This record gives sequence, C-alpha cells and structure tokens, in this order.
Amino acid sequence: MTDINDASEGGIPALRKQKVDGTPYVRPPDIEGLLGVLVKIDEDDALARARIRRRSAPGWLPGECLIHMLRRAGRRRDQRSYNKWCTLILERVRAGLPRADGEAVAARTIELTDYALDRFVGMLGPDLAGYDERLDIWEARFDLALANLRRDAFRRHASGDEVGEAVSLGDDAALAAEVERARGAFDPFDPARDAEDDFRSRVWAAINALPTEQNRILTMMREEMPVGTGAAGEISMSGVLNRTPRTILNYKLKAIAAVRRAVLGDEL
Repeated sequence: MTDINDASEGGIPALRKQKVDGTPYVRPPDIEGLLGVLVKIDEDDALARARIRRRSAPGWLPGECLIHMLRRAGRRRDQRSYNKWCTLILERVRAGLPRADGEAVAARTIELTDYALDRFVGMLGPDLAGYDERLDIWEARFDLALANLRRDAFRRHASGDEVGEAVSLGDDAALAAEVERARGAFDPFDPARDAEDDFRSRVWAAINALPTEQNRILTMMREEMPVGTGAAGEISMSGVLNRTPRTILNYKLKAIAAVRRAVLGDEL
C-alpha cells in the first residue's frame, strides 16, 4: 500500500479512496498545483496563507490544501506543525457550520455544530494513527464534504417537518434557462478544455477573484450540485448557502459572465 509520503507523478501522493464506480478520488488540477508550491515553501509562509479567510484575497488557500498539509505534518510526526494546521482547519470547518441567529435557536445550533465537529475530529485520530480514507473526500472536494457534514448533523438533530422545506426552482424556470444558456455559451469546466493548462489556470484565477458566494457557487457547479431540490435533506446550493434558488441562479449568471470576461475578454 502506497504511503502518503510517497511521491505521485506530480510529486503529491495519490488519494486511496475509491468512488462507487471503482475510480479513485482525485484532487482538482488547481489543488495539485497549489500543493506542489506549498510543500516547497517555508512552512510559516504556508501557514500565513492558510490564515487568510476571504476567498477573494490574494494567497487564499482552499480547504483541500489545509487538509493535505495537516495530514502531511501527521505523517512526518511533526506535532508542532500538526497542531498549527489542525487549529486552522478546525476554524475553517467551524466557519462553514450553522451559526445561531438568536437566543431561541442558539442552544440547538451549538449542539448541531458540536456534533458536526465531533464527527470531523473523529476522522483525524485514525488518520494520524494510520490512514483514514474518509479524509480523502475532504482533500478532493472540501466544500462538498463540508456540505455533507452539515446535512448529516442537521438530519441527526432535526425531526419531522423540521428536516427542511423542499426547495424547487418554481417560477425561476426562465432564469434557470438563462443560466444554462450562459453556461452553454461558455462552460468554465468544459472537459474538452480541461487538459489545456493555460485555459484551466486562467479559469481558476478568475474564479478565485470572484466574491465569496459566487466562488462557492461555481465550485459547487463543478461538482454538479443542484441549485434546489424537491427531496428534503438532499444537498443543494440553496441548502448549503441558505439562499433562495433565484438568488443562487442570479449569482451563477453573474459568476459565469465574470469568468468569461476574465478568460475570453468578451461578454456573453
């Protein structure tokens, strides 16, 4: 079995966990590129970048990178480094969990958040002791893994009709069609162009420069996460971001247009 310290073709070890179809989880190319840089620079500089919280800020690191650096420190048995990365990744995970909007829901929200954090921390010990494949998903798709954690925690603490109101596109069909037209005119994740390093790097540079919610929406779009869903409890952009489907669709349209301008220099 390959150890996480063994170099893969790109210098970063491959993930072990496999999908249901038998193919392995893989990190997005931009994550692989960032990791190739991070493992070579001074760790204090890498940690300084990891402390940047705003996605649109220069130097911001995706959660996938923090997870990898945490695991890397663990494999090196560098406790001091591991503790620093652990603190930062727990802050990142906590920031993505529900927050109380008032005293009436504060206790329940704290309970839900604590449950979710316990679930996440429960993966760290086994991974440090050997290897926990559950963390591979976090290294490959951090936002999706965080959304799954939120969903599981909510299901654990919700009951009956509190599970959540079904979200559907409803009267936003015209706007949804406009988004698909825009994407059809310019798909930032066109698999036919994924192998083009220049195109891919320009796309991700443009996405990283977007406002936080637009950035997250395009990231989730890449994962083919639906805007809204009629099945209560199923992951959707609306559920993850706590926004209406119409708001999500408007953000998607603006985000696709902004990336197209940055990459191609023209309008939709």
